Amino acid sequence: MRLSPLPSPAATRRRSLLTLLILVLVLSSATACQRGSAQPEAADQAPDVAMTFAVSPDPPAVGWSTAVVTLADAHGQPIEAARVRLRGDMNHPGMQPVLAEAADAGGGQYAAQLGWTMAGDWFVIVTAELPDGRQAVRRFDLRVRTP
Repeated sequence: MRLSPLPSPAATRRRSLLTLLILVLVLSSATACQRGSAQPEAADQAPDVAMTFAVSPDPPAVGWSTAVVTLADAHGQPIEAARVRLRGDMNHPGMQPVLAEAADAGGGQYAAQLGWTMAGDWFVIVTAELPDGRQAVRRFDLRVRTP
């Protein structure tokens, strides 16, 4: 019986480097595909808070729209002095999200400009940091049309 020779140390190193390179490429491409996808939603700590979302024009078109978020407590009283952030994502992965921080417009209303980059199905995650320290988080679905 004849034994085959062992690979040289240089060949073993080349094979190990090639395996490592392939592994790095596979992992980096998987990460790149996830970058534009939606981030997991934060936990809603304030289910008693009423939150509405309206956009103008309605329905929105590719380009700029004004979004208005309205917050009210369990008794229907407006919630003032909240920090409201919006994140718009398309329903399919791979697109950059649309991000905005809303300005306090008074009376529990918060307004922000959203720049829709593509027609299609979108969802907006609204996160409101309330004066009492809780977070109210809601998802709103919408369809953006072509201009």
